[in-house]
Amino acid sequence: MLKKLFDLIVSLEFTIVLALLYMFAQIYATLGFASDSDAWLYVYGRGWFEIIQWLLAINLIGIMYKYKTYKKKGIFILHLSIIVIFIGAGITRYFGKEGVLHLRNGEMSSVIMLQNKANPSDVGVLDMGFKVKLDKFVMHKYPGSTQPSSYDSFVTVIDGNKTFPYHIYMNHILVYKGFRIYQMAYDPDEKGSIFLVGKDPGMFMTYLGYILMAIGFIMSMFEKKGRFVATAKKLKQSGLFAVLLMLSLGFLNPSKAMDIDTFAKNSKGVATEFAKGLVQFNGRIEPIDSLNMDFIHKITKKAKLHGMDYNQIVAGMIAYPDLFENFKMIYVGHPGLRKFLGLKGKYATYKSFFDSTGQIKYMKQIDLAMQTPDRERTQLQREWLKINERLYVAYMIFSGKAFALFPSPNAKNENYKWYSLDELNKLDAMTHRFYWNLFLQLVKGIQSFDQNQVKDAINKIYEVQKMYSAPVLPSPKQVELEITYNHLQIFPSLIGIYSLLGLIAIFVGFFEVLKVKKLNKVELSLVALGWIALLAHTANMILRWYISGHAPWSNAYESIVFIAWGSAFASLVFFKRSMLALGAGLFMAGMFMMVAHLNNIDPQITNMVPVLKSYWLLIHVAVITSSYGFLAVGGMLGLLNMILFAIRKYKNMDLEFQIKEINNIIYLSLYMGLALLSVGTFLGGVWANESWGRYWSWDPKETWSLITMIAYAIVIHGKMIPKMKGEFIFSLLAFLSFFFVLMTYFGVNFYIAQGLHAYGRGEGDAMWFNVLKAGIGAWTAVVVASLIMAISKTKRV
Repeated sequence: MLKKLFDLIVSLEFTIVLALLYMFAQIYATLGFASDSDAWLYVYGRGWFEIIQWLLAINLIGIMYKYKTYKKKGIFILHLSIIVIFIGAGITRYFGKEGVLHLRNGEMSSVIMLQNKANPSDVGVLDMGFKVKLDKFVMHKYPGSTQPSSYDSFVTVIDGNKTFPYHIYMNHILVYKGFRIYQMAYDPDEKGSIFLVGKDPGMFMTYLGYILMAIGFIMSMFEKKGRFVATAKKLKQSGLFAVLLMLSLGFLNPSKAMDIDTFAKNSKGVATEFAKGLVQFNGRIEPIDSLNMDFIHKITKKAKLHGMDYNQIVAGMIAYPDLFENFKMIYVGHPGLRKFLGLKGKYATYKSFFDSTGQIKYMKQIDLAMQTPDRERTQLQREWLKINERLYVAYMIFSGKAFALFPSPNAKNENYKWYSLDELNKLDAMTHRFYWNLFLQLVKGIQSFDQNQVKDAINKIYEVQKMYSAPVLPSPKQVELEITYNHLQIFPSLIGIYSLLGLIAIFVGFFEVLKVKKLNKVELSLVALGWIALLAHTANMILRWYISGHAPWSNAYESIVFIAWGSAFASLVFFKRSMLALGAGLFMAGMFMMVAHLNNIDPQITNMVPVLKSYWLLIHVAVITSSYGFLAVGGMLGLLNMILFAIRKYKNMDLEFQIKEINNIIYLSLYMGLALLSVGTFLGGVWANESWGRYWSWDPKETWSLITMIAYAIVIHGKMIPKMKGEFIFSLLAFLSFFFVLMTYFGVNFYIAQGLHAYGRGEGDAMWFNVLKAGIGAWTAVVVASLIMAISKTKRV
């Protein structure tokens, strides 16, 4: 009896059952509840959830003993790291303390307010044994905006006769007597600070587990008797695998009549000079070119319209507002909305949305959409909100509200605020008149197509900007390079390049497999073209990094672009000798680039929120998004391999060898992807602990990262279970597993949109969200069915 119980507890099938229960509990917590507190109340804070975790730990110990993992150091250390992480997390959960310290300027206290996440009404207190005095809270903002750049608390620690000052700010914590004090928030009047205070005796144990996991993954990749090396050798012997490398971690009325065609034909030069000026927008000082590009993309969904580029359109809206108010440029995407508005095409005039009194005709529809909760909005309501945004952006250009060109003469004491045309009346009469005349010169130059007049006006405005705001101006080189970056449009171009190269490589791969013939010159050409595209991709990421001043993976657009880079990199470096693998990676890179340029993704260069100003950002995001590249290659290859299965079945061809070779590549790709995903996720935990005091808070994004790790671990370990190790099941699961990656990134960021990862949010479409859930459901069905068959077979034996 005991032996049977032991055999059950230490079986891989029982491991997978526990892992599935653990996954489903987390999925229920993230998708079933609208708030973090409810998820804690019904899932994370419940005893049954803890039991699952401890059963997993016990099961893992038994599995390690049963399969004698101690004979393989890398595999042993890798699995040991999970036990260590469980122990560290348990110490934190049962013995750790966390509370809030709220101080106003000049106040001091030694008492923190403790709160139970599973029961928010359960509030306690804890005396730290020393006092903290808030000497001064300081808020730093981006120039001319209310957007925080950083918030700092200057405190004094008082412990008996011992006192010392300390500077606490985001990503810079105070550690004293086992307590870690973090800058969490601040009072609305900016005269008080809110600190998160934690005492976590399990932190170092957990960190040790993270380190052991990284070491274990690395060692296991070089373990002579390990499955990774054995699989790699098989591919090397067949000439399909390159040598493994370590991943190295990117717009007055006109004075004369004018028509659109004449303006389009003659305005290129003046628009180009106009675009070279500097403007302040949302706390960032940038070339007018960048603002024009972003605004026109929002209004028209294009960079060019009626033969005019975005700079010409904005220049026309400034110089000839009456003309451009009747120009069809407001994009209307939804067919139902176009029918409602009586449009024959996709564009409407700005003026058609307003009545004779200047009020929006369709305010009732827009108000209703605004009042409807986001998750309950129909697609038509979402389109009304987009129309409202486009109208407002156009209004900002027509009114001059968008162009904050003129610095305050008292700029330094006003956080270097710049004024737009509609704000000049706030300045003294002389300054107001001076700035107004500069703007008139600029407008007259555009109206007369006088390039030199526009250039002179822009230069005069720049001299004033430099006089009052020199410390916050970008260098001329940065401005020049940003305009170059805008005009090159390398990232959008890569959509077609990557996709075409990928499809050609896939076609060549199938040809070689079916005809058993190598096209060496074609392969060499495809690899060379792929490298040219990847180098252009890399150079453009570096250029964006230089322009923005931060790593180019700090928002939704940048991170998707980086995932595309990772996919192309993985295929060109690791799998270039297999045309199917190369094509899969390049095609997935093209698909990611396409997603990055969808309408609901904003490509604008923006300022960073304070929490992202950390070197951990570079490491965590780089590693974890690189993993998506490898997993994308594995998923695409799984799909291609299933096509080979279909060909083999219906054409009665012997493709067993090719299918096994591709499965070997899939295995290596998934293993490297899982290694990077695991290490990247736990590096994110370290970053979180250094930023806001919790290395794990069951935030939806980190939770889905864990779910994804478990899913891929099940697939990889499933090769040890008879009913799950077959080539078809493995290829199918490799493909379906990628839905977890898509849910982790797109589902959480663009639909769930909860938690601490607000900087990555977008706008979700329920249909695509349901597709992701269907994919995960299909994966579950395959795993469960395979598991039931495996258990049934074991019983029969």
